[in-house]
Amino acid sequence: MGVQANVKLRESLHDLIQGKQASTRRQLTEALTPCVREIRLTKPDNSEELSSEISTLLSLMKNAIEQHREPLNVVLGLCGKQVKQPMRFPFYGFERVTGVSADKTAILISLMKRVQRQLDLKETCTIRDVFYLNVELYKNQRTVTEWLNAISKAFELPHRDMLRVVAAQKGLCFTPIDLHHGNSMIMKRQKSLIPFMDANTSFTGIWSEIDRVVVLEKDAVFNTLVDNILVSANALIVTGKGYPDWRTRHFLDKLMLSCPPSVAFEVYTDSDPYGIDIALKYIQNCEKSVEKCPRLCYKGVLIQELLHDRLSTRGLQLLNLKIRDVNFAMKLLQRTAELELSGKNKRMLTQELQRQLFYSKKAEMNSVSNSDFASYFSKKNK
Repeated sequence: MGVQANVKLRESLHDLIQGKQASTRRQLTEALTPCVREIRLTKPDNSEELSSEISTLLSLMKNAIEQHREPLNVVLGLCGKQVKQPMRFPFYGFERVTGVSADKTAILISLMKRVQRQLDLKETCTIRDVFYLNVELYKNQRTVTEWLNAISKAFELPHRDMLRVVAAQKGLCFTPIDLHHGNSMIMKRQKSLIPFMDANTSFTGIWSEIDRVVVLEKDAVFNTLVDNILVSANALIVTGKGYPDWRTRHFLDKLMLSCPPSVAFEVYTDSDPYGIDIALKYIQNCEKSVEKCPRLCYKGVLIQELLHDRLSTRGLQLLNLKIRDVNFAMKLLQRTAELELSGKNKRMLTQELQRQLFYSKKAEMNSVSNSDFASYFSKKNK
């Protein structure tokens, strides 16, 4: 945190005119421009004292405006690592009054107050909860998410959940054993939301009763496998319901570190470029060095399997790639080539993208084996 304030007393307008210290318009404008107090959000000395840090920052902002009549220049991050453009409030001089900085400053202060409250109470709330506290200010939930990310990056926190304002639980999991983490537990043989976890979470359980961890793109396929006792008896099944959120990736990261090497990790997605992208989000998250699961092995569904699927009518399960799909696939091929992936995963993902482009076809994963994914899964893992 850095605070810069110039408290030197300035000459009055009479003194400036009489002393001829501002003989030009520019000199007069510079002389009359008020002192600005810079408030900088940077990494605190101790992340455990984040609430106290926020309290100090809010107090400095309040005192600058109410007591010293000083405009604010709020900066998020260090020089060269700024998260957002500096915000000045209030406007003065000949600036164009657009209200944008005022809105941004109000959002920032409002969220910092909410974070401080959650930290003091040691309670967790969701982004949705915060949004509905002031819909008029935030406009949409994406605004809350964006500014929470900015605050987290400015404070250089290991993960955003340390602010105690979290995304609503999205991912689902099913486990054949009781999974213990801290003072909580994911109960066996039940469909459960991915739990809230901190950075030090680890899981314990009877790992000998689990053969594999299966990650699925679609929740409909998740329900199919969970309801199939032959599959779910020895498999821990996870779905992120499409593109995975941070919590689902975090869960797999912690699960990977807790499971013994004998447990296989597999991921299944749609046979299209977006399915490949989702698999990469799980295996090698490009956004951060954490929240990834390199133990995951990409298993399909493969376009070649669908082309040779004799149990289904080909015309009903395959769709043509659109120009947008082709462009996305080409960019994804280039990105995949640059990623550090295991040899098998890199080969499988690259080959699948190339074949989709060659055939110019795509398909959903639940169309395999005459829409019987459980049968397909069982045959693939014999």
